[in-house]
Amino acid sequence: SSKTWPPMLRSLLLVAAAVASEAFAPSGMFTSSRLQTSTRSTTCRSSLQIQMGKSLAQKKEIVSKVHERISSAQLMFSLKLEKVTMPEINNLRNSLPAGTNAIVIKNRLLKRASGGTPWSATDSLGKGSNLWVVIDDDVKGSIKAFKDWQKATKKEDGIIGGVVEGMVYDSKGIEAIGSLPTKLELYAQIAGAIQAVPAKLAGTVKEIPQKSARAIKLAFAPDQ
Repeated sequence: SSKTWPPMLRSLLLVAAAVASEAFAPSGMFTSSRLQTSTRSTTCRSSLQIQMGKSLAQKKEIVSKVHERISSAQLMFSLKLEKVTMPEINNLRNSLPAGTNAIVIKNRLLKRASGGTPWSATDSLGKGSNLWVVIDDDVKGSIKAFKDWQKATKKEDGIIGGVVEGMVYDSKGIEAIGSLPTKLELYAQIAGAIQAVPAKLAGTVKEIPQKSARAIKLAFAPDQ
């Protein structure tokens, strides 16, 4: 005699059989709504992944723009990006002086952008995720702005290192460069030195006759 299955178990067996038949059926034979929905879902996910990724053309554009940007730079330094939030990055960007930018770029794209230039030395600093500060003129003001930002955000990790004229410097070296006088300060010092020369020269010229008179007087003075 045939075995009588409970209604619920019978329904589960029928569903299992239907699924098994679809799994082993030739392609295109079954067009159930469930299978169509699954296909649409997979297609949407693939499309989303493609949109999220950078196309080859976009990567080339990024490399070209970064290459152009760093061509006028005097100094670049990096810091770790892992513990920095997007609002903090925006705050840093807003605090930097004109001619200085904070950029986030993947290491391999920066390597392409800096290839064949003195900035290729940044390869040795491209470990992990980094944020790069690119400085044109105001080195001292830019590093001061960064240190003020670091203090305000209470970041323990500071400057990793930087590059100047193809040479790699550690954090202490970059901070030492940042303590040097700016161009304006140097110009002011030079101008002050030039202005001081005529006054010193006038004082020296004025003293010559007095010294000469004393020398002549001593030369013809009678022996004691």
